[in-house]
Amino acid sequence: MELLDYLAWRNDVPLSVSPFNEVDNVIFSYLSYIEFGKLLEKGDGFFDLKEQYEHFCEKHSMEEIKTAGQFTERAPLLLQKMMEGPRFQDTKVGYYVKDFDKDTVKQFAALCVLLPDGTNYVSFRGTDETITGWREDFLMSCQSETAGSKEAVSYFNKVAKALEGKFILGGHSKGGNFAMYAAAFCEPEHKERIMQVYNNDGPGFREEVIQSPEFQELLPKIITIAPQSSIIGQLLSNPAKQHVIHSTAKGILQHDAMTWEAEKHCLVSSELDELSEYTKTTLGSWLETMDDETRESLCTTAFSLIESTKSETFIEFSGNLMKNMETIWKEMGKLPEDKKKEIMNALSKLIESSKQAAVSQIKSGGQTVISQIQSSGQALLSQMQTGSHAAISQVMGKTKEEGEKV
Repeated sequence: MELLDYLAWRNDVPLSVSPFNEVDNVIFSYLSYIEFGKLLEKGDGFFDLKEQYEHFCEKHSMEEIKTAGQFTERAPLLLQKMMEGPRFQDTKVGYYVKDFDKDTVKQFAALCVLLPDGTNYVSFRGTDETITGWREDFLMSCQSETAGSKEAVSYFNKVAKALEGKFILGGHSKGGNFAMYAAAFCEPEHKERIMQVYNNDGPGFREEVIQSPEFQELLPKIITIAPQSSIIGQLLSNPAKQHVIHSTAKGILQHDAMTWEAEKHCLVSSELDELSEYTKTTLGSWLETMDDETRESLCTTAFSLIESTKSETFIEFSGNLMKNMETIWKEMGKLPEDKKKEIMNALSKLIESSKQAAVSQIKSGGQTVISQIQSSGQALLSQMQTGSHAAISQVMGKTKEEGEKV
């Protein structure tokens, strides 16, 4: 059963009877994707979760959310199910913060959930549909600390100082990375109160972060949860304990945690498949061909080209795809020769890394990776055509209506 099925099945059992578990963690990590505008107006403090859900419904249609193109937009469906039973009826939510800054390349949001036993779950939002959010993701490969990760530390220090009780930190995608970073580099007195850190298919870190005393001290408390074809969750380095679980989706679409399977109080275990290993090897070897200066330069150039279209989100970008691609090609023609060469070299090295990874897997007996890539591509194309799967917007910026026009 997927997350919505889990809530329908488990929602009649209070947390006092069946304690908080890893499935509940995934659900809580998705709450930070919800736009709790009313909480911003109220400031710090905890408020009734059901009341905030009702405020949300005053401005949004749950029927429209069911057909939303981006999986992060469907997070309120989990909240809706949470309100249908006693399991989370005494749960409160608060300390909601949203900070977006295009100039400093920061896309950050977080909130706290207060469990009935006094434990605080700090949920960090992952990447949204904004171009700035994705740009920050790419900067993680060449910067030890991004503006968002720095904000995560500041946020946790603030709420830990204000709140009593123990803490569980978690997040999905980039939010998982922020959760780990905040827990590792927070004030020492707060770190002692951290029970667990959940990284739900989020990327890792550069080696200097991994080898730092702060991260090494926290390492035993971290658990990474990743689907069998995990791609995002295998980027960069992360030596933490990993629980590979089963998703009902294919390829990159498994990043949508609402497709993860649960049974009773845990997620269904699996193993990383050849597609995940292939992608990790390809991207890892590709990044090794570039120094930090080249990585940052490439990121700046690529996103400057995208931003030349005046699009703020990938949904806007795909809304006028042909026109925007024409703009990008024109802007590429204006680039200095060294920047053009840098882009072409990077693409050439990516193709070469991909070939080498495929050959290596085939030689080691991995005969199914090609069929997995084809299957993943077919699933992605199918979802683009129907627009029914939320993760497509995360990958391609397609809404349902746009997908039906393909």
